[in-house]
Amino acid sequence: MTTSALISERALARTYNTPSYADPFESVEDYERVMEYASKHPNKGSSAISSQLELPRGRIRPWVDNNSKPDPVRAIEAAREYGWLDCSFGDPELTALNTLVANVFSGGSIAERNYEPSFALNHRGEDSHVFDALELADIDYQVVDDRDGRADEVRPTEHGTVLGRVLAVLGAPVGPKAEQHLSLPDYLSSAPADVRGQFVFAYLENRAVERTGKDTLTIREQRNRDYLESLAELIETVAGDGVTLGERDIIVSADAVRRLGTVR
Repeated sequence: MTTSALISERALARTYNTPSYADPFESVEDYERVMEYASKHPNKGSSAISSQLELPRGRIRPWVDNNSKPDPVRAIEAAREYGWLDCSFGDPELTALNTLVANVFSGGSIAERNYEPSFALNHRGEDSHVFDALELADIDYQVVDDRDGRADEVRPTEHGTVLGRVLAVLGAPVGPKAEQHLSLPDYLSSAPADVRGQFVFAYLENRAVERTGKDTLTIREQRNRDYLESLAELIETVAGDGVTLGERDIIVSADAVRRLGTVR
């Protein structure tokens, strides 16, 4: 198994809690050692392999005898199948993941208990861009409505926890955002202009509010100040100019809105 530039197997494995290992990635390495040895010595059982590799038999027996795999291994295999581990700037897989990361920040969440992501639909409803992102990621989903006045949500139905973990590796917050000190994903600092632009577009489409009689857009977030400063700077970098940060609001000027293109 290899490590990609943006999403490494090691980082993905470390989103798991493996009681038998201080570092969950070691379970991946042990599994690979066991499978390699077993393939070269097909007549040896779990007891012999355990002795040879100095690993507890109770740990490796399910791997050898029942074709079981550690959860981090299954996640890595799924992520590789979707092309997430190999993706880089310019790839459609990264376009989808970048958009979904922006949606976690601006209108979604990743459950702290199991990394299940969910994304609130914006004012466009069934035309929300999150559907395009999930389809580009080749992820099946369902729409959850009738949420007691809250916005409808779209949730992955297959490999959702793996997707949530991949988004977390990219820098999406896990758990309630109001209780965290947020920061923008590190990859944005080295991302090309189109990647930063897509992140900003998704964010504005979810969070920006029009004011009556004005062509400006306003984002109001109850977030830590340095996060708001970074967000305002990112939007201005994409827009070219015309973004200001007040006490609680980020204001995107009418000229900046026109340069960005309509998002409402």
